[in-house]
This record gives sequence, C-alpha cells and structure tokens, in this order.
Amino acid sequence: MTRVGFFGQSGPYAPPVLRYLLARGDALELVLVVEGKKKATGRMEHRLRKPKPGPFPSDASLAELGRAGGVAVLETCDVNAPTAVRTIADFGLEWIVCVGFDRLFSPAVLATAARGGLNLHPSLLPRWRGPSPLFWALKMGERAWGVTLHGMDEKEDHGPIYAQESFIIPRRAAGEEVYRLAAELGARLIAGALETARAGTLVGTPQRHELATRAPRPRPEDAFVEPSAWGCDHLVDFACGAPYFRAPCLKLGEDVFYARRGIRAEPGRRMPAQFALAGSTLVVQCKDGLAHLEVQV
Repeated sequence: MTRVGFFGQSGPYAPPVLRYLLARGDALELVLVVEGKKKATGRMEHRLRKPKPGPFPSDASLAELGRAGGVAVLETCDVNAPTAVRTIADFGLEWIVCVGFDRLFSPAVLATAARGGLNLHPSLLPRWRGPSPLFWALKMGERAWGVTLHGMDEKEDHGPIYAQESFIIPRRAAGEEVYRLAAELGARLIAGALETARAGTLVGTPQRHELATRAPRPRPEDAFVEPSAWGCDHLVDFACGAPYFRAPCLKLGEDVFYARRGIRAEPGRRMPAQFALAGSTLVVQCKDGLAHLEVQV
C-alpha cells in the first residue's frame, strides 16, 4: 500500500477528488488529510482531528469528508509552520497529493514525503500557472481547458508533467461547475499515477518553461469589462464563471454594474441605447450582439 497525504481546501475542487480516492482504499492508503484554512479555528492555528468513520456527507468540508472516510485530519492556517511540518512528518508519507492549495509548500513540507509531491493544477500547463487560471481563461475567451498532474518543487506549478486531460468549458458554466468537471478528470489522473508509481514506472515530461503564462489572483481592475470590445457570447460566459473569483464590472456612462451571472446572448441584435436595465436584468450592447446579464441592484 502507498501511504498518501492529501492536501487541499474545501470548495468544488478538492473534495470530489478526495471522495474518489477514499473509495479506492485497495490501491492506496490515505493516512492524512491536510485542509488549509483561511484563518485559525478558534485559538488554534493547527488542529489534528481523529478519524470519525461514517457515511460520506454530500456537501462536506474537506476535513469532514476525510474524517468520515476514516482518515486523520490536520486543519492549519499555515502549512509551512514548524508545528504543522512536524505533525505531517509523523505520518511517514510516501506521497503528497495536492489539489487546490492556496500557497506554495516549503522545502520542509515537501521533504515529509519520501517519494515527492503530486499537484493537480486546473489548466493545461505550462499555460496559466498560478492561483486563478479559470478566471483568466474565461476573460480571454478560452474554452479549451483541462487539468495537469505534475511533480511539485519549490516553484509555482513548475515540476514535470505526469498526465494531462483536456475538456471544453461548457457554455454558461459557473466557476464551481467547471472546477467539478476538472476534479472528476483529475481524480482519475491521480489514481492512475499512483498505481504507475507503485509499479516503479512513473516518468514525467519536463515543462517547456518558455511557453509559461501566469494567472494571478484577479484585482478589481482585472474584472473590468468594456462591452463594445467583447463578443456577446464571450461576455455572457465570463459573467457566468468569473463571479466565483470576482464579479465582472461594467461602467456604462455614469452607471456601474456588477454582474452576478450571465443569462443569454443574442448575436446579431442591436438596440438604440448602450444598455437597458429592467429590475436586476441588464441588457448591454456588445460588438456583435446583445448580452443579457443579472446584476447587483
């Protein structure tokens, strides 16, 4: 059995992968789940919780899911702190499996796994390294997407590629939906890589670093949209997916609107005004048609 530590955070991405791996207990031994927290739980920056086997809850946090699966859980707001590193080291990991963690791991954390770390990144590396690849793909109008399983080192999304899987982002998909699709594909990549590693035949391909692009966390100005420069389908898709990260902002004359979601596009349609607002529905003129958006009012 391969001793694995699973590192991630609650949300639409990591929990489905953990659920899949917990169901494959015959192929690997999950001995620790590490959930990264935005802030300390009460007064405790690090809390080690015992397993609490039971039925898998449907919409559980990563910690609750891990405990229900019979795995010890470390909740920490600083995975690189010496206390966290010592706790992780006590579990004698062979592999770290990381899915959606919000910070880089220190050399000390990486050294707790005898055979190394595997990270499931939601883009086709080396394109869109960094914390928010989906936001930037949606902003650029890209729909060809995917996940990459790569080796971990001290740099961001930098190590050798072990597996990739591509898919097309569905029209009008919310950010959570796209992450769930990526998780379904990525879970199988992780399971396959661990089986290959157990057989001693896991070989990675170095990334072409000269082709790398980066996807930083979006700033307020990154969510600004000038509709006259956008296609209507592009804008509606962006308004559906981007609010998971930051709500798109439209400044129309003296009015400012923040999109909650996209409703529909009407290619080829034009209207005499730049926009029209009815309740929470904003209709805005794009370069090739009309975009209907739900906005904050």
